[in-house]
Amino acid sequence: MKAINPLVLAVLLMTLSSATTAVGNTLIRTLGDIGIHPFEIAFFRCAFGFATVALVVLWQKRAWPRTGAVRPLTLSGFCHFAAMLAFFTGVTMVPLNESAALTFASPLFGTIGAALFLGETVRARRWIAIVVGFIGVLIVLRPGAVPFSLGAGLVLFSTMSFAGVTVLVKMMSATERTTTVVFYQSLFVMVATLPLAISVWTTPSFPNFVALAALGALSTAGWLCFTRAFALADASAILPLEFTRLPFVAILAYVLLGEVPDKWVWLGAAVIFGSTLYIAHREHAAHRRAQSQRLTEDR
Repeated sequence: MKAINPLVLAVLLMTLSSATTAVGNTLIRTLGDIGIHPFEIAFFRCAFGFATVALVVLWQKRAWPRTGAVRPLTLSGFCHFAAMLAFFTGVTMVPLNESAALTFASPLFGTIGAALFLGETVRARRWIAIVVGFIGVLIVLRPGAVPFSLGAGLVLFSTMSFAGVTVLVKMMSATERTTTVVFYQSLFVMVATLPLAISVWTTPSFPNFVALAALGALSTAGWLCFTRAFALADASAILPLEFTRLPFVAILAYVLLGEVPDKWVWLGAAVIFGSTLYIAHREHAAHRRAQSQRLTEDR
């Protein structure tokens, strides 16, 4: 049997990641609409997600994973906790298409965080791209023409917090395995969301319990597909496929909720994503130049 080309496999995995993320976000919205509190949804998502990651990690290492990065892991856990609660609450308050478009801004915040806290050099072209990306955010939100909503603010806050998680994970990547980081992040957020979930607890019916389990499994599957895709191919080759998340969300939102995205959501999302794609391209080019320079110096 002929092996699948790595680039083709990466494309398939990235598309699958976008689809599972879209389904997961739709599940959050529908579960919230039937009365399950976002805190409880977040807990179940974390619990089932942690169970999946724990099985993978323990199967790989056959032991409880050890780490020396307690402080950055704790900080990333707080950021992940804040981001998840904000997103799960915000996504129940705004149209799915709008929340999906706003999440594309995460790399903008991530680039700013890398420049401020990791000392990475961000030159004029990338700063211009960041400004263009935030113009895209304004196109989606249309302040002045449309009242700014709490839900949109929560989604933006979650996007910024997730960017903080990305920066911290990048900081730890030199010494910690990705699976170890995700293991402890998942454990931290699961424990942190438990008391909040108890405070608003309503025992889910069996169908809702299955939906909550599916949310955790899909979120974990989407993350695994995402990370594997980046391991198989260059980011510049597969990152554009992340934009397929918006059409997936648009279809689900229309079929299940009757929501129709307006032209401003599509336009703003395209501007945001175009700027993040350019930033990714510039970062990839800078990384390759640095590698080439190191190889030349070693000769």
